[in-house]
Amino acid sequence: MIIPQQLLLPQQTFAKPGAVRSLVKEASLFGPRGVLVHGRSLVTSGKLAEIMGSSTTVRSWEHGGGEPTVEGVDALRAELKRDRPDWVAAVGGGSVIDLAKAAAGLVDAQETTAFYQRNNSAILPATLPLIAAPATAGTGSEATVVAVLTNPAQCFKQSIRHPTFMPKIVLLDPDLLAGCPQATLAAAGLDAFIQAFESYTSQYATPFTRALSELALVRISQSLLPLYRGDMSFAGDMLEASTVTGLAFSHARLGVIHGLAHPLGARFHAAHGLTCACCLPAALAFNRAVIAKDLAYLKQRYALDVEEQVHAWLSEMALENPFRGKRVDDIDTFVAEVLASGSTAANPRTVTAEDARQLLADITAAAS
Repeated sequence: MIIPQQLLLPQQTFAKPGAVRSLVKEASLFGPRGVLVHGRSLVTSGKLAEIMGSSTTVRSWEHGGGEPTVEGVDALRAELKRDRPDWVAAVGGGSVIDLAKAAAGLVDAQETTAFYQRNNSAILPATLPLIAAPATAGTGSEATVVAVLTNPAQCFKQSIRHPTFMPKIVLLDPDLLAGCPQATLAAAGLDAFIQAFESYTSQYATPFTRALSELALVRISQSLLPLYRGDMSFAGDMLEASTVTGLAFSHARLGVIHGLAHPLGARFHAAHGLTCACCLPAALAFNRAVIAKDLAYLKQRYALDVEEQVHAWLSEMALENPFRGKRVDDIDTFVAEVLASGSTAANPRTVTAEDARQLLADITAAAS
């Protein structure tokens, strides 16, 4: 098998500086009335006004910040139901895109978003087209059918997904990364790299997804640090690599790093990319015997040592492991969440409850 059994791609992708300025024009393919979901930075930068222009049929909806929650999705769903648009657009980081993706996908659903987070099989096909323009280079959400949501009341983080959640139009505009904080560039870039690595070694990978993952791994290893240092000429490379990564892991799934990162993130509220990076050494040691050929190939072909690369990034970006010395009080629930994760199920080596406990112990071990 070369390609996945079900191949899902955006209908159109535009990759060039200034692409986001054509958002309203491109979205008019679906009708004149739209809702543009965004974060606060799009307002303060003046880009929101630039995107919306003189349109009188497009209204904006601002995400309050932080990771997307089930309550936030419900609030946006209510807005979309109140005055139903022809399309929904998301311009922002992964949180903004996941929020809009889930709300547009569930606009006609009868139950709360929290219900569908636990019951993915009950999700019906989406009817509202989604346009996505990422303003960070990391999550790849613009190229996936997945929305990762947090339920703060239950301290629970898990994705919802449906094949019809794939954005119809993707706008990759490197100008959107201008002014992005260094910490955001770091966390998003680490997330993209590890997603590329996990999809590369996933037991569900195909030659098609591995080619995409390999391309992304190399491009991110060459582009993340220059972009972090302020060289905006690498913004387009990072955006494209992030999107390619999204296409890869949307079809190949991920691995135990993400199986661990979601419950860790829900409990300690650390940046997702940093969380994944802190899980990498323990997960790499756990998987090393079954992915040795992959690691050797990357090192021989591209001089890319995955563990050394991430360590070098963490060192220059002065990012510390926020989990050192921390304790997970509900350890049994934590382990159950790790084992129930679709990412863990795709890990190249089977993960047991004992393995999950040991991985957590390694990640949270106090510095020696």
